[in-house]
Amino acid sequence: MSMPWSTMPEVEKDTKPADQASIDAGEVVETDAEYERYLQLHQEFAVNHGAQNRRLLRKLDWRLLPTLSFLYLMCSLDKSNAGNAKLFGFLEDVGMTSEQFNLALMYLFFTYGLCEPISNIALRRLGPKMWFPFIVTAWGLVTTLTCLVSSYGGYIVIRPMLGMTEAGLYPGSYFILSMWYTPAELATRMAIFYGANTAAGAFGGVIAYGVGNLDGVHGMRAWKWLFLIEGVVTIAAGLCCFIFLPQFPHQYSGAKRSKWLTEAELEYAKLRVKYAAGPNPPTYRFRWSDVTAALKDRKTYFMMMLFWWGGSVPTYSLSYTLPTMVKNLGYSAVRAQALTTPPYIFATCICVLVGWLSDRYQKRYLAIMGSYTLGLIGIIVLWITTHYEHLAGVSYFAIFLAAAGYSAQAPIVGAWASVNIPNPSKRAAAIGFLMLVGSVGGGSIGSNIYLDSEAPVYPLGFGFSVACTVIGAMIPATIHWWLMKRENSRRSQMDGIQVRQQYSDSALSDMGEDSPLFRYTL
Repeated sequence: MSMPWSTMPEVEKDTKPADQASIDAGEVVETDAEYERYLQLHQEFAVNHGAQNRRLLRKLDWRLLPTLSFLYLMCSLDKSNAGNAKLFGFLEDVGMTSEQFNLALMYLFFTYGLCEPISNIALRRLGPKMWFPFIVTAWGLVTTLTCLVSSYGGYIVIRPMLGMTEAGLYPGSYFILSMWYTPAELATRMAIFYGANTAAGAFGGVIAYGVGNLDGVHGMRAWKWLFLIEGVVTIAAGLCCFIFLPQFPHQYSGAKRSKWLTEAELEYAKLRVKYAAGPNPPTYRFRWSDVTAALKDRKTYFMMMLFWWGGSVPTYSLSYTLPTMVKNLGYSAVRAQALTTPPYIFATCICVLVGWLSDRYQKRYLAIMGSYTLGLIGIIVLWITTHYEHLAGVSYFAIFLAAAGYSAQAPIVGAWASVNIPNPSKRAAAIGFLMLVGSVGGGSIGSNIYLDSEAPVYPLGFGFSVACTVIGAMIPATIHWWLMKRENSRRSQMDGIQVRQQYSDSALSDMGEDSPLFRYTL
């Protein structure tokens, strides 16, 4: 059976008052008519020849993916450009030690993580067209002001502010994509979106290489130019969100009309996600009970482990240390910036490929474990070869593997969490909560395990990355997969007719993934 996906009508206890019962009866009649309309549109768009459905997907892809990917590109650049600034004399000019620099990097993740669930709840209530322009413009302003930092104290003030303003972009984008795409389409789009993060490493190296030549222009150091240029571009991107970023599909109603989709396309875009699994959709109404349900759900914490130990720790540690790591292979600072680009380009390609395979075969667990394995191989080879100067080429190749593996797992983790939580409000909260601990724990740990005093072999950094991948991510992923597989088997043995006789359609809808008719994606 296919998975319940988007929103389902709310159900109350049998003891509800008569007027509420009549309202629910009206909702059932309206839902039945809406589902019939969906079947009609589905026949027209997807069944007869599929051309209209492909046209709709192209419109969605060209509107959502470039916009969100560019925003994430700027988010990743503005968060990780400190590693590039470090090579341009930032620490010496500001008067920081390497230990103080690592601590300042860590402070960002406390506000970043704490604000992720709050931001996702605000996004769920306000919509992307109101919320995203605000947060993007705010973090662009903070990045721009970083060029004025002149002391360690000033930097530890600016980093938490950057974390607070950037927090909503990553989880919010995942949630936006989950509101427009069906489960079978989601991982590929999340991978394309997340590819902007790996591309940021490539662009970051290229931009830093170019900015390095501006050192001393108009009396400004290169690191100041780096923050100024990236900040101004981000502010411009935030203002453009008003034009290019659409609302949630269900927010186009009444006087609000879409100018980029026809009426039939917009109607089908709403209904195809809402009824992707059949005639019992969840509610679009925001309920605080769905937020607390996400906190009580075991799945939230399993996915949190994957995002934290298998994603954030190795990814952040690699992004912050890569320029220095490449420099330690024997290259100059400017050339090291440029040589960080090829591994990230390779990682972007692998990220999209794994996302497409995950959608093609609907095997989220295998895609995640394959990604972890690739990243793990890269880290282990890099750990061994950094002890031997004549193996610098092998070390550089291992960086390709590590960057690709740890990048590829992230969108699949997001897709796996999304498709197994059909209620949108609970899904938004769960994504925010799982990223909270992942960002705070992963970012704070990842920015402090590769110590300059241990360069170039980094025993703590490499050892910790290997341990957290195996113990903190691969084992929890396997347990999570096994528990859901066992539950699917149990439900498959139940009589579907008896289930429908025991529960009303509205009750089954309100149960979400706890419904006996729901099947988890494995």
